[in-house]
Amino acid sequence: MAMVAAAIIPLAALIGGGLDMSRAYMARARMQQACDSAALAGRRAMTGSSMTAANIAEARKFFDFNFPQNTFQTADFVPVIQSKPGETTTVQVSAESTMPTTLMKIFGYTTLPLSVTCESRFDIGNTDVMMVLDTTGSMASSISDGNGGSTTRLAALKQAVKDFYDTLGAGSDQTGRIRYGFMPYSSTVNVGYQLPSTALVGGRSGETWTYNSRRMTYYNETPQSSSGGSSSSSITCYRKYNSNSCRAALADAEKDSGSNRTQTQCYNWGNTAATLSGSAPNTITKVTYTPETYNGASPVPSSGSTSKSCVRRETTTTHNSGYAALPGWAELKIEYGDYDFAVSDYIAGNSVPNPTYYASTPNDVDGQPVPANTTWAGCIEERSTDNTITATSSTASVPANAHDLNVNEAPTDTDTRWRPHWPEVEFTRSGAYLNDADRISGGWNACPSQSRVLTSYANRTTTPTGQNSSFNSYIDGLVAVGGTYHDIGMLWGARFLSPNGIFASNNATAPNGFNISRHIVFMTDGDMSAYQSVYGAYGYQLLDGRVASTSTADTSLTAIHNNRLTMLCNSIKGMGITVWVIGFRNQSEGNIQAPLQGCATSSNHWTMAYTASTLSQKFRDIAKNIGGLRLSQ
Repeated sequence: MAMVAAAIIPLAALIGGGLDMSRAYMARARMQQACDSAALAGRRAMTGSSMTAANIAEARKFFDFNFPQNTFQTADFVPVIQSKPGETTTVQVSAESTMPTTLMKIFGYTTLPLSVTCESRFDIGNTDVMMVLDTTGSMASSISDGNGGSTTRLAALKQAVKDFYDTLGAGSDQTGRIRYGFMPYSSTVNVGYQLPSTALVGGRSGETWTYNSRRMTYYNETPQSSSGGSSSSSITCYRKYNSNSCRAALADAEKDSGSNRTQTQCYNWGNTAATLSGSAPNTITKVTYTPETYNGASPVPSSGSTSKSCVRRETTTTHNSGYAALPGWAELKIEYGDYDFAVSDYIAGNSVPNPTYYASTPNDVDGQPVPANTTWAGCIEERSTDNTITATSSTASVPANAHDLNVNEAPTDTDTRWRPHWPEVEFTRSGAYLNDADRISGGWNACPSQSRVLTSYANRTTTPTGQNSSFNSYIDGLVAVGGTYHDIGMLWGARFLSPNGIFASNNATAPNGFNISRHIVFMTDGDMSAYQSVYGAYGYQLLDGRVASTSTADTSLTAIHNNRLTMLCNSIKGMGITVWVIGFRNQSEGNIQAPLQGCATSSNHWTMAYTASTLSQKFRDIAKNIGGLRLSQ
């Protein structure tokens, strides 16, 4: 009994300590769960580079739900929720409190301390993201901002892209590199200045490319006379030549032996319509007839006189394809067709004389001005393709001669190299200029904002090495212009992202040696709209017929481009690239068409947004799915 009595005190301490420590352990575990959920919720709620008051409030909701005040009789406390100092994209949560003891009170221990800490961040690994962005003319139209007001679609897109960056973050070469690239598109893409010159026609000195254009030709206006008889009994013939030499005589067949012509006959003969032989751009001979005086006197005899002959003049003008006036040449003529122009200086970015500008004829047939000098904006015409692809052709693989749809094929010859888009030299066969203000504003001819290769950005406001502007400045500079050709945007987004194509040296590996996750985020506000009269990546379809025959109707042409898009998307997904698609327009316009939906990696990778605020949320959601939220402590 004495021994038991003596043991009661230490036994009570042991039992009381165990009981209170168990209670403290359960309380701390529950508090840690609340901390973790708050950190995750706070990081998921973030749309900027650091936590806002709203983000903190969201995190606090999760903490309080999982650990209400006074749980396990804990004292009141306020958890500390903040962006981690020095690493603001990481959410840091900590909490401290106390709980009362039970049996341990008799030993002077009235409370037990509790404390927890946790952090949450996006664990992204190495991630390359290409933003393929519809910047066509319709993006300048308005849409609901989701808060009772309105904004332009392009303004909404700019904010959504910035929100994407703020959600995914900057990354680092050590913990996981993140790079962002941009491919604005319309009827072509502005990628020329990102390509090595060897990938372009014109990369070798003196190279030319063919355009639907115009050129000036000159006609010899120096009359050369020939012998052939007296004016009273025979015809004196005159002929004009391309050189200063004159034939000594004209063959009898070239003379008119008619005589005794009446005045009426003479004038009918003289007014005969001109005839042409030959075809442009080769020599064309033009024969005209001019009424002459009667034996050097005027007028020609009346119808009652048959004793005299009417003198005839035959004029033959030979069309010459020279570009510079020669001595004795005066009359200018403009002809329209397919002509080759030197492009080496043009693709170098130099201001070059416009080969279709003539001081004597500075405007087109409609009075639209043609510029005297031009500088390449950077847009391209695609390399050679297969124009037998139809709207129903198999999309399982890319035809061997469809070089444009082959993402990784090296540019080694004229068929596989890209050509400069040169709108300032393009004309219709009737002489209309294809780069006038009305055609540009109408979207028939456009060069979108310059693309940007994959680049790491420490933040949105600092200009990274190798670029000439910051993330924000680049996005703010996007403009809305042109028509909707989804296939050209998707094609070049993949080229800029691929580890095996012309950018393989930049894309194949990351500095830390880890694998790279590759994503295309494709945003559009419209469906494919191809037109014969557009001058874009495939030239001037109405005359060039590179994608289909020149007689193809616009609806059929659109269907062909959609099938080519499907073919291309299948190829891109086969490369292991994840494709996200976002449609953005008024709900009354309906969802984007099936070819774009099918381009996404899965049905979970495409979505619609009908307001500006929803668009930003969709971009943030994709960034969160790409990033992979996790607890880091």
